[in-house]
Amino acid sequence: MERAIARAGLFLASLAFYWGGIPFVLLIAGERIGLKSIPAWIGAPFGGGLIALGGLGAVWCTVTIYLRGGGFPIAFMPPKRLVQAGPYGFSRHPLYISFLLYLLGLGLVFRSAGTVVLIPGIGIVIALYARFHEERVLERKFGAEYAAYRRVVPFGFRYRRGVPGPGLLFALVYLVGKPILRALFPTRVQGKENLPQTGPALLIANHSSYLDPLFIFAAADRYIRFLAKSELMRSGFGRWFFTRTGTIPTSRYRVDPGAVRGLLSALQAGEIVGIFPEGERTWDGNPLPVPSQVRRILARAGVPIIPVRITGGYVIYPRWADYPLPGPLTVEFFPPLPPPHTAADIDKALSCIAAQATGMTLFPRSARGIELVLWACPHCHEIGVIEPHRRNVRCRKCGAEWRLDRKLRLHPRTGAPVTIGALSASIPVDEIIENRESLNSIGEVDVFTGNRTLEPVGTGTVMYRAGEIRLDGTAFPLAEARILRMEGKDRLDIGFSGGRRLRLRFHRDSPLKWALFLERKLGRKA
Repeated sequence: MERAIARAGLFLASLAFYWGGIPFVLLIAGERIGLKSIPAWIGAPFGGGLIALGGLGAVWCTVTIYLRGGGFPIAFMPPKRLVQAGPYGFSRHPLYISFLLYLLGLGLVFRSAGTVVLIPGIGIVIALYARFHEERVLERKFGAEYAAYRRVVPFGFRYRRGVPGPGLLFALVYLVGKPILRALFPTRVQGKENLPQTGPALLIANHSSYLDPLFIFAAADRYIRFLAKSELMRSGFGRWFFTRTGTIPTSRYRVDPGAVRGLLSALQAGEIVGIFPEGERTWDGNPLPVPSQVRRILARAGVPIIPVRITGGYVIYPRWADYPLPGPLTVEFFPPLPPPHTAADIDKALSCIAAQATGMTLFPRSARGIELVLWACPHCHEIGVIEPHRRNVRCRKCGAEWRLDRKLRLHPRTGAPVTIGALSASIPVDEIIENRESLNSIGEVDVFTGNRTLEPVGTGTVMYRAGEIRLDGTAFPLAEARILRMEGKDRLDIGFSGGRRLRLRFHRDSPLKWALFLERKLGRKA
C-alpha cells in the first residue's frame, strides 16, 4: 500500500511538473523578452482551442499507453509493451505534439508574444531529445519490433486509415467513467493475470445487465471491442458514439457477414473482442441457453477464448428494472483456452460463465417491473395478476404476497425466501399455455413493421388469434416467422424471411410472456 501511494505521489508530481511547472517557467521567460502583447480577440479563442486540443491529445496518449502498454509515459513507470495503436499509429511522438500545442495555447491565452516566439525552439529541443535519446532507449528495449514500427509510423505526423484503437472518445469515456464505476460498484477482480498482454483473443461473458461491458472494461484495463446489436446504432448519436468506442455492430435478425468481417478484422489486428454468447440479458438471473450458431463461431475462432464471469450484475441492474443501484460485484477472468477448440472446450468455457444471480445493493429496490418476469402467479397460475407496490409483490387473485430484499430475494409471508429465478422457474409455462388458443395484451401496444427502418402501424390492444397477431383490422400471419427477439424490457421483435420485422412495444404487458406463448404456438420452445 505504501509503495502504491508513493508511486501515485510521484505520478501526480510528474504531471504537475510537466504540465504546470514547465509552462510557468516558459511564460515568465516569454514575458522577459518584452514583446508586444497579443490582442485578446486572437489569444483567447485560438489559445483556448489549442489548450483543449493539447489536453485531449495528452489524455488519448496516456490512456492508450496504459491500456496497450501497461504503463505510463513517465520514466519511472514506462510501458512494458510497445504501443502502436491510437495516436501512436499516426506519430511516434504524439504526446510531445500535444504538449507543444498546449504550450502554444497557453502563450496565446496569456497574450505572451514572447512565449509564442520561444515555442519553435522548445520544439527543436524536444525533437532532438526524442530522436537521439528516447528512440535509442526504445530500440534497445524492443529491438526489431521498434525498427519495424519506425518504418511505418513517421517521427512527426501522418494520417493513416485502419489504425487500431482505442480512439479518443474511448479514452475520454474510460478516464471519466472508470472512477465513477469503481465508486458506485466496488469491484473485486480475480484472475486478471489470465488476460493476454498481446495478441488477439475472444472474450466471452455472461450477460445480466446493460452495464456488463463497462464492468469488464474497468476490470480488465485493456481495450476490448464488443459485438453489440445494430439497434444501438439506429440514431445518429448512437452510430457516432458506439462506432468511435470500437463497437462492432451485428444484426440479430439475419446472417450478418459485415459483423463476421468486423470480428475477423479486429482479431487479425491483434485486438481482444468481447461477445455475450447468451445473446441477450437474463430476465430472472438464471443463465440462458447458448445458440448452436454461437457455439460454431466459438469453435472456429482460431484464437484463445477467455471466459469472464460477472457476479452481482443482475442484482445491480436486472432487466426488468428502470435503473441500476450501487452495489459490489466480482469480475473473474478464467485461464484462456488455446485453439483449436473442441466441443468439450466450448462446453468448459460456457460452464465457467454460467453464473447464478447473487449479490446485494446498497439501497433497497422497488419491485416495479417484476411483473414482467412473473407474468403469471406462481401459486394460482393466473396470467397478469401480479401487482408490485414499492418493495411488495402481491397476486390480486389468490392473495399470495412477497417482499423484495436487497439481494433480490422474495420473502413470502411464511417460509424461506426464494430467488426471482426459482420463483419464475416454478411457473408451469406449458400447462398455462397448452389449452390457450388466444391471447390479448394487457394495456396498449405500439405496433411497427418494416425492414431496416420500422414504420408505425398503430396503437391499441393486440391479440393473437388463429395464427395471426391482430391490431384492429390489421393482421400479421406468423407462419413464416423465423426468429423472436426481446429488445430491452418492453419490446418483442418478430423476424421474417427477407429481413422484414414486426415490432410490438408494450406499455404494460410482458414481452417475455408473449415470446413464450408465440414460441410454443410456432412449435418451438424459448
